[in-house]
Amino acid sequence: MSQQEQEHDQARQSRHMRRKQKRNRRGIAFGGLLATALIVGGWGYMVAHNDPSQATSTVETPKTDASAKETAKDKEKDSADQAKKKESKKSKKEAAPEISSAAWIKRPFADVYQDANRTSVIYKADLGDVYEVLDAKDGMVHLKLSDAVEGYIPETDVQMEAPSSLKDEKLLSTLGQVVANQPIDKPEQYLGKPLETFEAKYGKLGNTQKDAVNTYHFSNAGYLLVVSDGIVEAIDWMNVSASGLSALGDPVVKTDYGTWYEGEKLQLKAFPDNGSTRLRLARDLGK
Repeated sequence: MSQQEQEHDQARQSRHMRRKQKRNRRGIAFGGLLATALIVGGWGYMVAHNDPSQATSTVETPKTDASAKETAKDKEKDSADQAKKKESKKSKKEAAPEISSAAWIKRPFADVYQDANRTSVIYKADLGDVYEVLDAKDGMVHLKLSDAVEGYIPETDVQMEAPSSLKDEKLLSTLGQVVANQPIDKPEQYLGKPLETFEAKYGKLGNTQKDAVNTYHFSNAGYLLVVSDGIVEAIDWMNVSASGLSALGDPVVKTDYGTWYEGEKLQLKAFPDNGSTRLRLARDLGK
């Protein structure tokens, strides 16, 4: 091969190498663009379809002192809220009436019968007495007088709605003024409590009388306790002047045989007694 032919062949090979290198550079550039497109597209798909709430991490971020204190405060607040809810439920339970359906006696010496046919009288109910209603039919109201005694009374002798009331503090204040030399400190605290609670403070009351519903425990200090099923329901004071009761205003009922004042949870009643007045402080189970 002549020198001229050799130079021509080298020039041809050189052109071929340059074209190959140029194709390689284009391929690399295209591959880079394609990889970039795939990465961007894949990231977009992940952002569009991935739920960040499902992401998990094995790395636990350490709590700072501030966040720890905040957590402690939250727990303390939750505990306080739960305690308030329990206390609220307890208060509502304590405030609920002891009798869900009650009847109040509207007149003194109301006859309570053994059955709805009025076969025989088993008890004389006092003005303002409160009893649980078991049933009401054909003009007769079936009452629970005690754990062991039930009876029937004409519906005309009772009211089924709670009477309007004064403040209990007003009743107690008037009681303190009317009863001279009050021998019992805060007598209202013993209502609804076992007889033993009272006797633990003031001694045993030995003189008693009974009827179909109550036991009456007399004291030489001029008072008696009305006890039903072992629970003190009322306290009576004898030889009291009723003139001071006018401070209470209009009573629920006033008759020649008894006057009834109604409080929020208490009652104050006055009954004529051998030329004087017997004053009774009682609890109202229906309110």
